[in-house]
This record gives sequence, structure tokens and C-alpha cells, in this order.
Amino acid sequence: MGNFLELVFHRFFLGMIVAAYFWLLTLAGGVIFGVAPASATIMSLHAEHGYSYRSYRFKETWSLYKNNFIKSNLTFYTFLIFGLVLVYGLYLMVQLPNQTILHLAATFLNLFILAMVFLAYTVSLKLQVYFDLSYQNTLKLAFIGIFMSLSAVVKVLLGSVLLGVITYYMPALFFFVGIGMWHFFISDILEPVYESIHEKMASK
Repeated sequence: MGNFLELVFHRFFLGMIVAAYFWLLTLAGGVIFGVAPASATIMSLHAEHGYSYRSYRFKETWSLYKNNFIKSNLTFYTFLIFGLVLVYGLYLMVQLPNQTILHLAATFLNLFILAMVFLAYTVSLKLQVYFDLSYQNTLKLAFIGIFMSLSAVVKVLLGSVLLGVITYYMPALFFFVGIGMWHFFISDILEPVYESIHEKMASK
């Protein structure tokens, strides 16, 4: 029991450290241009140090942030713009009078594609840690990666929805801990996706 409590404390403490790094880096980029490289940096730190909170250093964090700045913003805003177009399409769809089964099918299709865009972005966060990809290849592999392990991406989607619900009721928990733990979660869950892509690339 003591070891379990110690593990929980270490994870919680690390979540607080990483959340602090995330928000500091986000502010460093003026929020708008800080979110994406902050996320990419946290993913890289977790891949390098895992859950060893003593290994996380701000000097290394800042170096990774600067290296990730341009590419991560390009990738993030590509997915974001695509996602916002889909959200606006959903908004227009539900405003239409005399809804038919065709409208309902189109609405669900929009929701499905929106989920795919979100999942592709999470995959891109995972892959950027290990591969030095061009902008175009990042987008391609991100969407391909979704189908490398359907069980993994379903877990990411369900876990992210659950975190969203928790955040709605306890926003402070997300702010101080949750944002860090979400990055750890998707990094761990998407490991099979990385391994599958790595194997295919290594066999060529």
C-alpha cells in the first residue's frame, strides 16, 4: 500500500511540474504560438525521461521548445483550421429546418471526421518525438497512424473525452495537473502506433 501511495504521489507531483512547464511555455509563445510547441516539448520530455520527475530540467525543456516551435505550430494550426471548418459545418447542419435522415447521416459523418482530425493530431505529437519528418509527411503519417492500432486510438479518444468531462466539473485539476497527465496518457497509449510505423520504416 505504501509503494502504491508513493507512486501516486510521484505521478501527481510530476503532473504538477509538467503542467507548470506547459503553461510557462505557452505564455512564452504568446499563448497563440505557444500551445503547440509546449505540447510537443512535453511529449519529448516524457519520451526521454518517463516518470522520473528528478530528470526534468527547464534548460533542456527550453531547448526542445525552441527546436519544436515552427514545425509544431504549422502542424497544430493545420489540424485546428480543418477542425474548425468541421465544427462550423456541424453548426450549420443543426440549424437547418426539416431535418431528414440524410442530414443526420451528414452530421454523424462530420463528427466522425472531427474525431479523426483530433486523433491524427495526437498521433502527430507522438511521432514528432522520434522522427524528423517534413510537414507533408507529418500530416500523412498522422492519419495513417490512426489505423495502425485502432484499440490505441479508441482509448485515446475515450480517455480524452473523460478528461474533458472531469475538466468541466473540476477545471482547476486540469490546469494544475491534468494537462500534464493527458500528454503522458497519449504518449503511453500510442506507443503501439509508433512501434508499428517504426517497424514498417525499418523494413524498407
